[in-house]
Amino acid sequence: MKYLIRNLLFTFFLINVTACKTVAYKTYKLFPEAENTPEHNFDINLSGNTPNYSEIDYWVEHPKKEKHYASLPKNYLDSLDKENPNIDAFFIHPTLYLKGNSWNADINDKKLNKEIGNAAIKNQASVFLGIANIYAPHYRQMHIQSYYDLKNGLQAFEVAYSDVKNAFIYYWENFNKGNKFIIAGHSQGTNHAERLLKEIILKNDSMRSLLLVSYLPGMPIKQFHKDLPPCSSPNQLDCFLSWRSLAEGYFPADWEVSDSIFCVNPISWKIDSLPSQKKNHLGILFQNHKIHYPNSIEAYTDKGVVWIKPIKIPFARFYKMKNYHIADYNLYWINIRSNLRYRLKENGYN
Repeated sequence: MKYLIRNLLFTFFLINVTACKTVAYKTYKLFPEAENTPEHNFDINLSGNTPNYSEIDYWVEHPKKEKHYASLPKNYLDSLDKENPNIDAFFIHPTLYLKGNSWNADINDKKLNKEIGNAAIKNQASVFLGIANIYAPHYRQMHIQSYYDLKNGLQAFEVAYSDVKNAFIYYWENFNKGNKFIIAGHSQGTNHAERLLKEIILKNDSMRSLLLVSYLPGMPIKQFHKDLPPCSSPNQLDCFLSWRSLAEGYFPADWEVSDSIFCVNPISWKIDSLPSQKKNHLGILFQNHKIHYPNSIEAYTDKGVVWIKPIKIPFARFYKMKNYHIADYNLYWINIRSNLRYRLKENGYN
């Protein structure tokens, strides 16, 4: 379990690099400030109430909610959208709890919950909109400082995962109704998704038979079950997809280098090291919720990460970064969506 926390070194989701806003929503520093660390050690009694997933308010996105954060980009039309898809997507959002005196987020924090919707759901989970029914639970996510304080962080991780597990079981028993489904997450959400797959879904024959594909970006994922291989071709199902985005030539000194860490190129959807072509990149999702600059990214996989060649678009110097973790979905939003449609079509799901 410790490796899950140790490898979460770049887990901030949406940040502004400068006043020139790109795929970001707020100004966060890449490394958390020490003064934001909770003053006390982990105490389960301070973790708040366990969410009741029979109540719609404990879902940040759900087909039956009146207000939906998931929406398609303003300048993107999809004539194939379905109002009532027969496929589901269970999405686990990344860490957005950066300040607070508890090791787990307050499940009833309205400001934080709204931020989760406007960031993670609008920019990440929205990629499944119209293809799948999106079920995304609120959960008592662990504090950002949990990634650096293992003594308290591991206990906070257990609380967060217990909520995710309870939410999925409630979804399965009350909402699934025999639908094929997708598991997806990012960052902290990816680690919860990996554990959920390993401990619950892949041990249950009924669940496993309905699982289509798993999206596990933002974390170093190795094959963790013999029946869930990494996806190695653009039309494969019954597999997992994972990637981490870095600027070409950059690799954090404390990251593990291992051939067993699987990484797909989210433009070519292959796991070889050949560079994807710019003509196959379909655009970047920006803060204004519009797609801009298709044909701007060329990438290849190496050392278990996606290396992105210099992005040559207007004002690129303002949002250049070494670690593109914050934009693992935004950089390839249409590529992810288009490829999912292709995978489904090639396997008889229309």
